[in-house]
Amino acid sequence: MRTKSCWICCAGVSCLLFSAVVAAGPGVDATRLTYTEKEPGTEPYTVTYTVAEAFARIDDESDTSGFIVYDIKQNRIYSISHYDKSILVIPEYSKQAFEPAFKVDIEYTALENAPTVSGKNVYNYVVSAHTTVTSETCMQIQLVPGLMPEVAKTLQAFQRVVSGQHALNVEKTPEEFRTPCYLLDQVHNRGDYYDKGFPIQEWHSNEKTRHLTNFEAVEVDPAMFDIPADYRQYSLGEAGD
Repeated sequence: MRTKSCWICCAGVSCLLFSAVVAAGPGVDATRLTYTEKEPGTEPYTVTYTVAEAFARIDDESDTSGFIVYDIKQNRIYSISHYDKSILVIPEYSKQAFEPAFKVDIEYTALENAPTVSGKNVYNYVVSAHTTVTSETCMQIQLVPGLMPEVAKTLQAFQRVVSGQHALNVEKTPEEFRTPCYLLDQVHNRGDYYDKGFPIQEWHSNEKTRHLTNFEAVEVDPAMFDIPADYRQYSLGEAGD
Protein backbone atom coordinates (compact mmCIF):
# COMPACT_ATOMS: atom_id res chain seq x y z
CA MET A 1 0.00 0.00 0.00
CA ARG A 2 1.29 3.45 -0.90
CA THR A 3 -0.09 6.70 0.49
CA LYS A 4 0.27 10.36 -0.34
CA SER A 5 0.19 12.60 2.74
CA CYS A 6 0.01 16.28 3.59
CA TRP A 7 -0.21 18.27 6.81
CA ILE A 8 -3.30 20.35 7.56
CA CYS A 9 -2.98 22.98 10.33
CA CYS A 10 -5.58 25.18 12.01
CA ALA A 11 -5.11 28.10 14.36
CA GLY A 12 -6.11 27.11 17.87
CA VAL A 13 -6.20 23.38 17.11
CA SER A 14 -3.58 20.72 16.54
CA CYS A 15 -2.18 19.83 13.14
CA LEU A 16 -3.70 16.93 11.23
CA LEU A 17 -2.03 14.60 8.79
CA PHE A 18 -4.35 13.53 5.99
CA SER A 19 -3.28 10.52 3.98
CA ALA A 20 -4.96 9.44 0.77
CA VAL A 21 -4.45 5.91 -0.51
CA VAL A 22 -3.24 5.89 -4.09
CA ALA A 23 -2.56 2.16 -4.39
CA ALA A 24 -3.77 -0.68 -2.22
CA GLY A 25 -4.25 -4.42 -2.13
CA PRO A 26 -7.51 -6.34 -1.67
CA GLY A 27 -9.60 -5.82 1.45
CA VAL A 28 -12.45 -3.82 2.91
CA ASP A 29 -12.57 -0.07 2.36
CA ALA A 30 -12.31 1.83 5.63
CA THR A 31 -11.29 5.11 7.22
CA ARG A 32 -8.56 4.98 9.83
CA LEU A 33 -8.55 7.72 12.49
CA THR A 34 -5.61 8.24 14.83
CA TYR A 35 -6.13 10.14 18.08
CA THR A 36 -3.81 11.29 20.84
CA GLU A 37 -5.68 11.04 24.14
CA LYS A 38 -4.78 12.03 27.69
CA GLU A 39 -6.42 11.58 31.09
CA PRO A 40 -5.39 13.01 34.46
CA GLY A 41 -2.36 11.18 35.83
CA THR A 42 -1.48 9.49 32.53
CA GLU A 43 0.93 10.10 29.70
CA PRO A 44 -0.59 10.79 26.27
CA TYR A 45 -1.51 7.61 24.43
CA THR A 46 -2.65 6.73 20.92
CA VAL A 47 -6.06 5.32 20.04
CA THR A 48 -6.93 4.14 16.54
CA TYR A 49 -10.45 3.87 15.09
CA THR A 50 -10.90 1.83 11.91
CA VAL A 51 -14.36 2.54 10.48
CA ALA A 52 -15.74 0.44 7.62
CA GLU A 53 -19.26 0.11 6.21
CA ALA A 54 -20.44 -2.65 8.57
CA PHE A 55 -18.02 -2.51 11.50
CA ALA A 56 -15.70 -0.23 13.42
CA ARG A 57 -12.76 -1.28 15.58
CA ILE A 58 -11.03 0.67 18.36
CA ASP A 59 -7.47 -0.10 19.47
CA ASP A 60 -5.65 1.53 22.38
CA GLU A 61 -1.94 1.26 21.62
CA SER A 62 -1.11 1.62 25.32
CA ASP A 63 -3.16 -1.48 26.20
CA THR A 64 -2.85 -4.63 24.12
CA SER A 65 -5.10 -6.69 26.43
CA GLY A 66 -8.10 -6.26 24.14
CA PHE A 67 -9.98 -4.14 21.64
CA ILE A 68 -13.50 -2.94 20.83
CA VAL A 69 -15.65 -3.84 17.84
CA TYR A 70 -18.81 -1.93 16.97
CA ASP A 71 -21.32 -3.80 14.80
CA ILE A 72 -22.90 -0.90 12.92
CA LYS A 73 -25.89 -2.79 11.51
CA GLN A 74 -26.74 -4.47 14.81
CA ASN A 75 -25.88 -1.26 16.71
CA ARG A 76 -23.99 -3.32 19.28
CA ILE A 77 -20.59 -2.94 20.93
CA TYR A 78 -18.27 -5.82 21.79
CA SER A 79 -15.50 -5.04 24.29
CA ILE A 80 -13.02 -7.90 24.00
CA SER A 81 -10.66 -8.79 26.85
CA HIS A 82 -7.85 -11.24 26.14
CA TYR A 83 -6.96 -11.30 29.84
CA ASP A 84 -9.93 -13.42 30.90
CA LYS A 85 -11.21 -14.33 27.42
CA SER A 86 -14.43 -12.43 27.89
CA ILE A 87 -16.56 -10.05 25.82
CA LEU A 88 -18.75 -7.35 27.32
CA VAL A 89 -21.69 -6.98 24.94
CA ILE A 90 -23.35 -3.55 24.96
CA PRO A 91 -26.59 -3.53 22.97
CA GLU A 92 -28.75 -0.51 22.25
CA TYR A 93 -30.58 0.14 25.52
CA SER A 94 -33.80 2.11 25.72
CA LYS A 95 -33.05 5.81 25.78
CA GLN A 96 -33.13 7.08 29.35
CA ALA A 97 -35.19 10.26 29.67
CA PHE A 98 -33.04 13.13 30.88
CA GLU A 99 -34.63 16.38 31.97
CA PRO A 100 -31.86 18.31 33.73
CA ALA A 101 -32.78 20.37 36.79
CA PHE A 102 -30.32 23.02 35.63
CA LYS A 103 -29.84 25.27 32.63
CA VAL A 104 -27.81 24.01 29.69
CA ASP A 105 -26.14 26.45 27.28
CA ILE A 106 -24.58 25.52 23.93
CA GLU A 107 -22.34 27.92 22.04
CA TYR A 108 -21.45 27.18 18.45
CA THR A 109 -19.16 29.69 16.77
CA ALA A 110 -16.62 29.78 13.97
CA LEU A 111 -12.99 29.99 15.02
CA GLU A 112 -11.72 33.38 13.94
CA ASN A 113 -8.89 33.36 11.38
CA ALA A 114 -8.58 29.55 11.49
CA PRO A 115 -7.33 27.91 8.27
CA THR A 116 -9.75 25.45 6.75
CA VAL A 117 -9.46 21.66 7.02
CA SER A 118 -10.00 19.99 3.65
CA GLY A 119 -11.49 23.29 2.51
CA LYS A 120 -13.94 23.44 5.43
CA ASN A 121 -14.15 25.88 8.33
CA VAL A 122 -13.47 24.93 11.95
CA TYR A 123 -16.06 25.69 14.64
CA ASN A 124 -16.03 25.73 18.44
CA TYR A 125 -18.79 23.85 20.29
CA VAL A 126 -19.06 24.56 24.02
CA VAL A 127 -21.57 23.02 26.44
CA SER A 128 -22.08 24.67 29.86
CA ALA A 129 -24.26 23.88 32.87
CA HIS A 130 -25.68 26.55 35.16
CA THR A 131 -27.36 26.21 38.55
CA THR A 132 -28.30 28.87 41.09
CA VAL A 133 -24.86 28.51 42.67
CA THR A 134 -22.50 27.17 39.99
CA SER A 135 -21.61 27.71 36.35
CA GLU A 136 -19.36 25.15 34.64
CA THR A 137 -18.05 24.37 31.19
CA CYS A 138 -18.72 20.67 30.59
CA MET A 139 -17.17 20.10 27.19
CA GLN A 140 -15.39 22.08 24.51
CA ILE A 141 -15.04 20.61 21.06
CA GLN A 142 -13.50 21.92 17.86
CA LEU A 143 -15.24 20.40 14.87
CA VAL A 144 -15.43 20.65 11.09
CA PRO A 145 -18.86 20.66 9.41
CA GLY A 146 -19.05 18.37 6.40
CA LEU A 147 -15.84 16.48 7.17
CA MET A 148 -16.24 12.68 6.82
CA PRO A 149 -20.04 12.74 7.30
CA GLU A 150 -20.53 8.97 7.14
CA VAL A 151 -17.79 8.35 9.69
CA ALA A 152 -19.32 11.04 11.91
CA LYS A 153 -22.69 9.28 11.68
CA THR A 154 -21.09 5.99 12.75
CA LEU A 155 -19.21 7.51 15.69
CA GLN A 156 -22.33 9.33 16.86
CA ALA A 157 -24.28 6.06 16.84
CA PHE A 158 -21.45 4.42 18.78
CA GLN A 159 -21.51 7.23 21.36
CA ARG A 160 -25.26 6.82 21.80
CA VAL A 161 -24.85 3.13 22.62
CA VAL A 162 -22.15 4.03 25.15
CA SER A 163 -24.41 6.69 26.66
CA GLY A 164 -27.22 4.17 27.01
CA GLN A 165 -24.93 1.88 29.00
CA HIS A 166 -23.86 4.74 31.28
CA ALA A 167 -27.44 5.91 31.81
CA LEU A 168 -28.46 2.38 32.73
CA ASN A 169 -25.89 2.35 35.54
CA VAL A 170 -25.99 5.98 36.71
CA GLU A 171 -27.80 5.09 39.94
CA LYS A 172 -24.72 3.13 41.00
CA THR A 173 -22.76 6.39 41.14
CA PRO A 174 -22.94 8.11 44.56
CA GLU A 175 -25.29 11.07 44.36
CA GLU A 176 -22.62 13.57 45.43
CA PHE A 177 -20.65 12.74 42.28
CA ARG A 178 -23.62 13.24 39.96
CA THR A 179 -22.78 16.85 39.19
CA PRO A 180 -24.38 18.68 36.25
CA CYS A 181 -21.28 18.21 34.11
CA TYR A 182 -20.98 14.55 35.07
CA LEU A 183 -24.56 13.97 33.95
CA LEU A 184 -24.19 15.96 30.74
CA ASP A 185 -20.75 14.79 29.73
CA GLN A 186 -20.12 11.33 31.15
CA VAL A 187 -23.65 9.90 31.29
CA HIS A 188 -26.07 11.54 28.88
CA ASN A 189 -23.51 12.53 26.26
CA ARG A 190 -25.18 11.22 23.10
CA GLY A 191 -22.77 12.87 20.71
CA ASP A 192 -25.16 15.59 19.58
CA TYR A 193 -22.14 17.61 18.44
CA TYR A 194 -21.69 15.17 15.55
CA ASP A 195 -24.78 16.80 14.02
CA LYS A 196 -22.68 19.96 13.70
CA GLY A 197 -19.51 18.43 12.30
CA PHE A 198 -16.62 16.05 12.84
CA PRO A 199 -14.67 16.61 16.10
CA ILE A 200 -10.95 17.15 15.63
CA GLN A 201 -10.12 18.22 19.21
CA GLU A 202 -12.02 17.65 22.47
CA TRP A 203 -11.87 18.66 26.11
CA HIS A 204 -14.21 17.05 28.64
CA SER A 205 -15.15 17.86 32.21
CA ASN A 206 -13.30 14.83 33.58
CA GLU A 207 -10.14 16.49 32.17
CA LYS A 208 -9.86 13.94 29.38
CA THR A 209 -8.62 15.39 26.10
CA ARG A 210 -8.17 13.98 22.67
CA HIS A 211 -7.23 15.34 19.29
CA LEU A 212 -7.27 13.85 15.85
CA THR A 213 -3.75 13.63 14.44
CA ASN A 214 -4.34 11.64 11.26
CA PHE A 215 -7.15 10.36 9.08
CA GLU A 216 -6.69 8.20 6.03
CA ALA A 217 -8.57 6.03 3.56
CA VAL A 218 -7.32 2.44 3.80
CA GLU A 219 -8.14 -1.11 2.83
CA VAL A 220 -8.08 -3.61 5.70
CA ASP A 221 -8.46 -7.32 6.24
CA PRO A 222 -12.11 -7.91 7.25
CA ALA A 223 -10.87 -10.47 9.78
CA MET A 224 -9.80 -7.57 12.03
CA PHE A 225 -13.48 -7.15 12.94
CA ASP A 226 -13.96 -10.79 13.97
CA ILE A 227 -15.23 -11.55 17.47
CA PRO A 228 -13.36 -14.41 19.22
CA ALA A 229 -15.79 -17.32 19.05
CA ASP A 230 -14.48 -19.07 22.17
CA TYR A 231 -14.69 -16.06 24.53
CA ARG A 232 -17.43 -15.80 27.17
CA GLN A 233 -20.01 -13.11 26.40
CA TYR A 234 -21.97 -11.16 29.01
CA SER A 235 -24.04 -7.98 29.36
CA LEU A 236 -24.84 -5.63 32.25
CA GLY A 237 -28.52 -4.99 31.65
CA GLU A 238 -31.59 -5.66 29.58
CA ALA A 239 -31.77 -4.28 26.06
CA GLY A 240 -34.66 -2.05 25.11
CA ASP A 241 -36.81 -2.25 22.02
